[in-house]
Amino acid sequence: MSIQIHVLPDGNLQALTDLPITLEEFNTFLAISKEKKKHTEILKNGQVITNPAEEISPKDKVTVRIDQTFDISETTPLSFAGVPIVYEDDFCLVANKKPFLLVHGDGNTEDTLTSRVNGYLVSNGARFAAQPVNRIDQEASGLVLFSKHPLVKAFLDEQFENGTAKKEYLAVVDGRVDHREIDINNPIARNRHEAEKMMVFSKGKPAHTHITRLKLFEDKSLVCADISTGRKHQIRVHLANIGYPIMNDPLYGLVRNKKGLMLQAYRLRFLQPYTRKPIEVELDMDTRFKWFDPALARKSDN
Repeated sequence: MSIQIHVLPDGNLQALTDLPITLEEFNTFLAISKEKKKHTEILKNGQVITNPAEEISPKDKVTVRIDQTFDISETTPLSFAGVPIVYEDDFCLVANKKPFLLVHGDGNTEDTLTSRVNGYLVSNGARFAAQPVNRIDQEASGLVLFSKHPLVKAFLDEQFENGTAKKEYLAVVDGRVDHREIDINNPIARNRHEAEKMMVFSKGKPAHTHITRLKLFEDKSLVCADISTGRKHQIRVHLANIGYPIMNDPLYGLVRNKKGLMLQAYRLRFLQPYTRKPIEVELDMDTRFKWFDPALARKSDN
């Protein structure tokens, strides 16, 4: 069975199926959260349908109509400072965040990655505000996934919760990493004595980070970090805990210059909400790492 979903100019969805399905099966495919179902209607040939057993055939014109709850409002923060877009389709967008830019507002800052993305979308006639699906630290740089359509946010969120989505990072750490591969399975919890920090703690939440050494330098190392869980500050805490804090980490290491935390979310893999096809986005090495040869970032040293 194949179901094709298209976004109409008004932001509603149109669906085509190649085989007969029930409304219940169609709703399962859409994977809309319970809260957002309250703000949608399914129309078959122009008539609202609600019976889960009602059949939808390939000849039927099916529309998912969304009320105005999720429309961009006058209070939606917008910034037109510009933002690098590295992937975009009708439902998703991946932006490249620069260091020192917040992903979303903190109550004091109006210019954020999210406000820039929404400024970009409004300039292109978007109906809905985008929402970030993953986040990276303010001082770090790299890939952040946004849902452009409110009905796909839950599906994208679930991928990060269950590990279907994959994130990989490049990091410059202080010290020469002794081993080519390091697998870290140390639980992480909030530091009760320093509110802004996290810490390795036996009764914390499970956290898994796999470290691959890419290149050794005199007193630093270039590593790749692959995480299967998404705890706050996970890579920073895990690396600092084993003696290799990330360069310029203001919480867990030493700040040596003004280039920001030397951590880049450089590769992201996720499933497109309705085609279910895997999407992979990859960045070149951040220019902040300029003293490294980018060609070396793809190769392990021998």
